[in-house]
Amino acid sequence: MIDRSQSRGPSDPVPAYYPGCSMDGLGKAYEVSCQLVLDRLGLAMDRIVDYNCCGATEVKNLSEEVSLTLPARNLSMARSMGRHEVIAACNGCVYSLTRANDADETTRSRINSHLEKGGAPAYDGEANVQHVLEFIHNRAGVPRVRAAVRRPLAGLKVAPYYGCLYSRPKRYTGVGVTPGTDNPEHPFFLDELLEACGATVMRDYLAKTICCGGGHALSDLDVSVAFSASVMNEAKRAGADLVATICPLGQINIENNLDRIRQAYGEETLVPVAYFTQLMALALGASMREARLKDNFSRPDRFLRERGFH
Repeated sequence: MIDRSQSRGPSDPVPAYYPGCSMDGLGKAYEVSCQLVLDRLGLAMDRIVDYNCCGATEVKNLSEEVSLTLPARNLSMARSMGRHEVIAACNGCVYSLTRANDADETTRSRINSHLEKGGAPAYDGEANVQHVLEFIHNRAGVPRVRAAVRRPLAGLKVAPYYGCLYSRPKRYTGVGVTPGTDNPEHPFFLDELLEACGATVMRDYLAKTICCGGGHALSDLDVSVAFSASVMNEAKRAGADLVATICPLGQINIENNLDRIRQAYGEETLVPVAYFTQLMALALGASMREARLKDNFSRPDRFLRERGFH
């Protein structure tokens, strides 16, 4: 297995961790379960304390320069910690950070002038941004995950939902271009980790990389609901018990739309939704309480309890 960081510059024994807005709010269950997984796999990340919003949603529609300056500040904070690797758990955050990373010299000069006015260090463009899914898959590796399993997810049929921004646009994400990254059209990192935990992955789940509609949640709610319903409908068609997500924006958007999906498409459409780290944490020995599965609006804890988990 090639470590993506080998092709992006120096790696760090303990990379910087950018939590973003969601992980200290509605996505707290994701952060807590992620830490459980890292602890059990012997991995660590060092949180950027004085971080700011990356501007992943609406900012780029208002100001291109602001949309690059916001994430660049977080990258500059990571570099001031002496780190090259920056790990984020949100697809939108990874997208914003990698966009800032891709800025040309002229744009970076303007960004750094804004950072200087705000009292932040200049950003040198040397960060290696990765999604936490990539970090776990490449740094721990599938065999190590399999060896760490204490309670296999046997019998659980899981639809792996990557979302649209995990693999696209490849100019920023590097997926399918940089060695050690996932396949842009048919990603499999999540599939492999879930299978290593004993789950049955629905590999014919055709919605794994479609948009959840999160970007339309404020501007066109009907479109957002329709997109979220497509994620759920396809999971049901594939015979999945659960949908596993890798992005708090996707998770929160889908779960916020549950009542609207129910009203428009019926109760039979709905499938419980969980962060992939919540499911991995269970497999690695954590309890449902520790993995905060009760936090999820779709209540996967009720389904899992019926399957003998506690």
